[in-house]
Amino acid sequence: MRKRTITISLICILSATIIMIVVAAAGGRKPYKNLEAVQIISAAVQLSPPDITVEITEIKELVDLLKDVVIYNEDNSYTEYSGQGVTFTLVMADGTQTSIMAYNPFLVIDGIGYKTKYEPCEALNHYANMLLEQTEIPPFTDNTQEITFQATVIEAADEFIIVKPADDSLELSSSDQFSIPNKEKLALQIGDTVEIVFNGDILESYPAQLGEVYQITLLEQAKADDKWDRIPMVRVNNKLYYDTGRESTLSGRCGIMDGEITSEVDGTEIPMENNQSNFGSGFGYQYGADDTLEIYMNEKWIVFEYREESE
Repeated sequence: MRKRTITISLICILSATIIMIVVAAAGGRKPYKNLEAVQIISAAVQLSPPDITVEITEIKELVDLLKDVVIYNEDNSYTEYSGQGVTFTLVMADGTQTSIMAYNPFLVIDGIGYKTKYEPCEALNHYANMLLEQTEIPPFTDNTQEITFQATVIEAADEFIIVKPADDSLELSSSDQFSIPNKEKLALQIGDTVEIVFNGDILESYPAQLGEVYQITLLEQAKADDKWDRIPMVRVNNKLYYDTGRESTLSGRCGIMDGEITSEVDGTEIPMENNQSNFGSGFGYQYGADDTLEIYMNEKWIVFEYREESE
C-alpha cells in the first residue's frame, strides 16, 4: 500500500513539473528583465526602410522597453516576411556588442529569431520611428561625382539609346557599347554625338549600363545631308539658341507667339541675323525658362537653349 502511495506521489510530482514547464514555455521569457542602463555605453537604432540610423541618447527609456520584451520559441522564419525592421545596437560596458531587431511578430537577437509578444515588440518599433521623427535629418548632400563623356549614338529608341564612347574616353576601356535610358525622350538618331553626365558607376552587363544618368545633351546631329552639318540653331536678340533635342513639357501655354523665325541660312552655316535659323523659317517661338526658346515646328514645341557662341 505504501509503495502504491509513493508511486502516485511521484506521478503527481512529475505531472506538476511538466505542467510548470508547459506554462513557463507558453508564458515565454524576458531576456532583458535584469538589464540596467549603466551596463550600456552607447546605443543606436537603424530603421529599414528608410535605411537611416539614429543615435539614442535616452538609454534608460530604451532599457525600460527592452525589460518588457517577451520571447517564446526560436523561429527563424522571419526571413520569409517583408516589412520594416528596427535594429537596436547596444555597446556594453564589458566591451561586447549586441543586436536586437524588432520585426513583429519576431525579435531577432544577434541573428537568432524568436517569436515574440506583440505589444512590447510593437512598442520598440513605435519608439524607433518616434526617434526618427524627432531627429533632424541633415539636408541631403550630393557627394556623388559627376563624370562626363562624349559618345556616338549607334541605336535609338523611344525609351533608350545605345552609344559608343568616343575614342579618347576612359569609358571605352570598360565597354564599347552603353545602354542609356532616354528619360527626356530626346529626338536622337543614329550617328548623333551626345554628351553624357553620370555618377561614375558602370554596371557589369553588355551593353554596359551606367549607375545613374544625370543628363544627356545633343552636341551634333548626324549627317543626313548637307543641311544638317551643324546643330539646328536660331539667333534671337543677338543670342544663339541651340536645339536640345527635347520636346517641351509645358502645359497651359499661352496662344500668343513671342516672335517668328523670318529668315534662314544653309544648315552648314551659323545664323548671323536676329530671327534667323539654319533649319528653316516661318516657325513661331515663345520664351521659355532658364534662357531657352520653345519653337513650334512639326506640331511639336522643341526646346532650344542659349549657349556661348563658338563660330
